[in-house]
Amino acid sequence: MDGIMHNNNMGSNIIGHNFQFPDTDSHLFTEMIHRFPYPVQIYSPDGTLVMVNSAFIKEFNVTDLGLIIGKSNVLKDPIAAEYGILQNVLDAFSGKAAHTTDVKIPVHVIKKFYNVPTENIEAFYQDISTFPLKNQEGEIICVVNILITRRRLYNRLEVDKAIAYIEAHWQDKFHVEEVANAVFLSTAHFSRLFKTITGMTPHDYYMDVKINKVKDTLLDTNLSIEEAFARCGIEYHGHYANIFKEKTGLSPSDYRKQIRKR
Repeated sequence: MDGIMHNNNMGSNIIGHNFQFPDTDSHLFTEMIHRFPYPVQIYSPDGTLVMVNSAFIKEFNVTDLGLIIGKSNVLKDPIAAEYGILQNVLDAFSGKAAHTTDVKIPVHVIKKFYNVPTENIEAFYQDISTFPLKNQEGEIICVVNILITRRRLYNRLEVDKAIAYIEAHWQDKFHVEEVANAVFLSTAHFSRLFKTITGMTPHDYYMDVKINKVKDTLLDTNLSIEEAFARCGIEYHGHYANIFKEKTGLSPSDYRKQIRKR
């Protein structure tokens, strides 16, 4: 695989110029990463960022891939220790998998490291899984970093309180008036403010929370897909299955298959 797609097609996998996967299944690997529902970064053995997937591009609003691909080096990142992820990085590059939960990454760090716009957001709280991939000789060919954003902290108190309310009442039927009342704003003003700050409507955010809960519940293979939806207060039928696919890019069954490949 030669050094490859690095244009602004947001649907493409992005790979650095001088990186090659040595095995014959490289196309299958890049296709799997491209379709993976969570943000993924791939680092070469020297720590250079050589690939990100579509979910990463969407999550961090990346508009210029040239700012990060082939330029960011996680082993030379001076802030990794400050935010408790340095050991994960070192473990992965020494051949061991590592996982850290609920890591707070302030936006100024993301802007500095990735140089991407993150307006109105103060911090990301993420679960981070980092692990090496090895060839048959046991040599590390790349390190995979999976980022699962559990929540965002915005720079407006009303919005943060509304998000907390929605996340605490995600199993209830959604009424925007109730959320607006909880933050002492009129419904119209609250809806406009929420959309301006987060880029989505309150109901869209509520549905994101619902779908994320479904994604987590689908990890329990003792449950059928219908049972996983029911656990989250959603009936599994065409409408919600379509919403799930719209938000994840995969049907519920395909999502479960994809997660099993991890």
